[in-house]
Amino acid sequence: MGIVPWSTLMLERQEAKLERLRSRLASLSGVAVTSQTALEQPAAAVVRASGVAELVVIGSGRLGRLSVEVLGATTHQVVSHARCPVLVVPEGVDLPRYGSVVVGVDAEVHSAPAVEVAFAEASRRRVPLVAVHAWWLEHPGPFEDPHEWGSGEHPAAESERLAISEMLVGWSEKYPDVELSTWIRRGEPVPVLRAASRAAQLLVLGTRGRGGFAGLLLGGVSSRLLHHSPCPVLVVPSLPRPVLPTGDGNAWPDSPGEPHPSVTDP
Repeated sequence: MGIVPWSTLMLERQEAKLERLRSRLASLSGVAVTSQTALEQPAAAVVRASGVAELVVIGSGRLGRLSVEVLGATTHQVVSHARCPVLVVPEGVDLPRYGSVVVGVDAEVHSAPAVEVAFAEASRRRVPLVAVHAWWLEHPGPFEDPHEWGSGEHPAAESERLAISEMLVGWSEKYPDVELSTWIRRGEPVPVLRAASRAAQLLVLGTRGRGGFAGLLLGGVSSRLLHHSPCPVLVVPSLPRPVLPTGDGNAWPDSPGEPHPSVTDP
């Protein structure tokens, strides 16, 4: 999809460029490739296309430190409002061909769509799946044993492990071919996910969560994760989003809803 400032000359040039790209992609992939030039806001055009798509693929963009803080950045807007999963591909890095699939999880129902997609991707790629969970409590007080915090023996850590294990067991039964491991760490979610995905070929995230991943995709820190991830990031809507209105490419109609309708507990 080409998105250009309106002028007859610019439109003709963009359409010619887009047609060359379409022909090249079709010849390389052997699948049907169509193209469309949209005269509207870039993010709005891509979000509108997502209403009839199974997947949107978008580059992370060559943005500086300040630019990724801007809420209106195209990639962030598309991720926040797309009606289907969005694959954000990092620019300027060699895409990993090997490694596991990593998914950020918590013990709430909001994780279910991302977990299902992560299992399906790991199964399709025939690679292991690593479920990553971040939890946080303040540093131990003078009457607690600091060794328990560092070794993961603290009662809070055991509680987190149990909750995540119970949430994942059904999915492991549904995908018996996927080798599953869990990576549970005390810490902030973004650094934990970055560390876990360094050797991964794909990182899968939901758009809404509770606990350690609350609001993960709603701020500047998470934007930096999207724009500077060492591997592609697949963002899966955690809640159903309203059907896009017709005739208004600049609308962003999101509202709370029930868990994703295409996901059922295994």
